[in-house]
Amino acid sequence: MDLSEYLASTQLMDCTGQVTHTLTLLPDGMVEVVMGSVTVIVDPRSKSVVRPAGVRVHDQIFDQANALAREALG
Repeated sequence: MDLSEYLASTQLMDCTGQVTHTLTLLPDGMVEVVMGSVTVIVDPRSKSVVRPAGVRVHDQIFDQANALAREALG
């Protein structure tokens, strides 16, 4: 079963209107961040990368992940 159409998500764009990041709130409260060909799972509460290890995520992305989680979870 594909849950993607039921999960809250948002896209971030650069100044030219190109999508740079897609954030999707997962059922466990983590946020999947797709940045080009890289997919990262972050914990928006602790502002940490869950996997893969060693990938850096800008603070603004964590802020957006936290806002997505708060908005979707009420």
